[in-house]
Amino acid sequence: MTTIVLTHGAFHGSWCFETLVSELDARGVKTALVDLPLTDLTEDAAAVTAVLDAVDGPVILLGHSYGGAVVTVAGNHPSVERLVYLTALGPDSGELGSGGPMTYGEQLLTTMRVDDDGLPFIDPEFAAQVFYPDIDPEEAAQWATKLRSGNTGGTVIVEKAAWRSTPSTYVVCTDDPILLVDGQRAVAERMGADVVEMSGDHSPMLARPAELADILMALLD
Repeated sequence: MTTIVLTHGAFHGSWCFETLVSELDARGVKTALVDLPLTDLTEDAAAVTAVLDAVDGPVILLGHSYGGAVVTVAGNHPSVERLVYLTALGPDSGELGSGGPMTYGEQLLTTMRVDDDGLPFIDPEFAAQVFYPDIDPEEAAQWATKLRSGNTGGTVIVEKAAWRSTPSTYVVCTDDPILLVDGQRAVAERMGADVVEMSGDHSPMLARPAELADILMALLD
C-alpha cells in the first residue's frame, strides 16, 4: 500500500497537516508525517529520510513551500515513486534550496524578522494573515500561535535534484500571496511536472483539505 509522506515548510511543523490527514484517513489513505528541525537543508532532508526508511512500501513524497527543497534532496530515496510539490520550491542540482525561478510576495518579505539567534520568523502580528488568509480569522490566529523561527536551507547546495529522475506533480495555488503563482508555474515548467491548479492561499492543507485530499487520491489510481 502506498504511503503519502507529508513534509511541511518553513516556520511550521507536522501539525499543519492534521486536517488533511483526517481527510485522507477517511479515504483509507496511509500517511506519515515529518517534523523538520529547520536547521539546514542537509539535516532537514535527513529527517525526511529517517521517516522514509521506516515506511513499508512505496511512497508519494509531498513537500509544501520550503519543504519542496527538502523533498528535492530526500526524494532520491528508493521508496519514493512520485514527488508532489505543493506551492513549493523546486531547486535544481547545483542550486541552493531557494534556487529556481520562484517569485516571493511582498507581504512575506516585509513581515519577516530575525530572532536573537539570527533565525528568521514572521512577525506574530501579521502571521495569520500572511499564511492563512482563507481561514476564519479566529482559527487562523490559533494556527499562527504554533509558528516558530527556523533556518530555511542555509548555504547547502542541492547535489542531485530528485525531480530529474522521479515523476513529479506540482500543485499550483493560484491565490498564494507568499509564493506567487507565476513563480510556481515557472518552477513546475522547469521540472516538467504534471500540474494541477487549485484556487486559494498558501495553506490549502488547512483551508481546503478535502479538495487537496481529492487531488492526492487521484495520484494513487
